[in-house]
Amino acid sequence: MLPRQQHVLNALASCATACDQCTTLGLASLPLQAHLRSFRLSRDCADLCRLAAAFLAREAEHTPHLLRECAELCRACADACTQFDTLQHRACTEACRRGEDACRTAFV
Repeated sequence: MLPRQQHVLNALASCATACDQCTTLGLASLPLQAHLRSFRLSRDCADLCRLAAAFLAREAEHTPHLLRECAELCRACADACTQFDTLQHRACTEACRRGEDACRTAFV
């Protein structure tokens, strides 16, 4: 595996973990209704990051398409999480920004 691919895999794994933690910890401590969109995006982002990582690891033909979509979802998730000032949301925002950047630059 090339170093660039490993960088993307690491960023995707970190993003998925941060999104999972944001959703799990946030649901236990915040008013759900006010944060519902960010929680939904975090779950979707975590799932897509894991799928994109699997495609990348096996060098699947449609990896570039999936990475482009993953970058878009990471951006949307980060944007949604920036609206809230909690440790979980800040960590999710940072990880999503790194995931977006890694996906966008993976095949440049």
